Amino acid sequence: MKAALVYDEITPGGGSWVEAEYESPETIQALLDALEACCGRAVPIPFRPQMVAQLKREAPAVVLNIAEGRAGPSRESLVPAILDFMGIPYAGADGVALGVSLNKAMTKHLAARAGVPTPEFRLCRTACDAAEAARVLPFPVLVKPNYGGSSAGIGPQSVVHEPADLIRAVEHCVGAFDQSCLVERFIQGVDVTVGLLGNDPVEPFPAGRIVTPDGMYSEAAKRAHSRNVVCPCALPAGLAEKLEQRSVDAFGAIGARDFARVDYMLDADGRAWFLEINPLPGLSPFYGVLPVLAEAAGYDHAGLIGAIIERSLERHSQTRSSVHERLAR
Repeated sequence: MKAALVYDEITPGGGSWVEAEYESPETIQALLDALEACCGRAVPIPFRPQMVAQLKREAPAVVLNIAEGRAGPSRESLVPAILDFMGIPYAGADGVALGVSLNKAMTKHLAARAGVPTPEFRLCRTACDAAEAARVLPFPVLVKPNYGGSSAGIGPQSVVHEPADLIRAVEHCVGAFDQSCLVERFIQGVDVTVGLLGNDPVEPFPAGRIVTPDGMYSEAAKRAHSRNVVCPCALPAGLAEKLEQRSVDAFGAIGARDFARVDYMLDADGRAWFLEINPLPGLSPFYGVLPVLAEAAGYDHAGLIGAIIERSLERHSQTRSSVHERLAR
């Protein structure tokens, strides 16, 4: 069986903050090696205008898509939409789920409706929006781009302690990223993440704690891969099971498929607050978080990629409700 890996091609000198999400050549090769181990043959296909012709020529039986796209709120949805149009099976979420998850405010609305606790928030673009957020939200708050990835725009400067400073922070974020920004109650605590694999049932991996030098999983920390993942990690009694169930609920709420990672902040009282879900998490064996979580569940890197492909092919072989129908319900 032939598998294809669709990935972003780094543009030399591009300078886009989105390029922080692109994978290294070493990671691309490691993923191709893992695909060959489980499928027998693997071909690399960079995401570029010639991709459609290459897909037609190679005719893969399945695609592992890790392409993040380049700009805009639908950037992650482009490759899945093309694969759906061409009728090629692929692992991971479709364009609807990826578009929803990239919109942080929409994801938080859906998670809250599914009973997953998330910090209070407002979506802001104007000074009036910021003034209203300052009136109703408890401080401090965190300001970040609504559909940024790789912690774009997040750092110590993103934490606003006084209502009088919020308008300026919102204007800076909107101007820097040309989009609305999310303003949410800042939770001081510990970053905890849960990995997920499969569909029916969804298998949660043991929760991991992300430790960074300055205590914040910021844009700078992600760019430098300056973090340590402790997995499994010590959690208050009963919390691990709660996080697993909440993660599965969030997975279903956005219509994710096959694999994902869900991020939380654990406060000083032992309460876990949902931050976001990533249905297109990094799969690098060198710096990806999900492979570390999977290893704690007994999957080496090749085993994880093989399991993702296996779950996706099982799903494709079944007649299932579409993501659109699940979201509508």
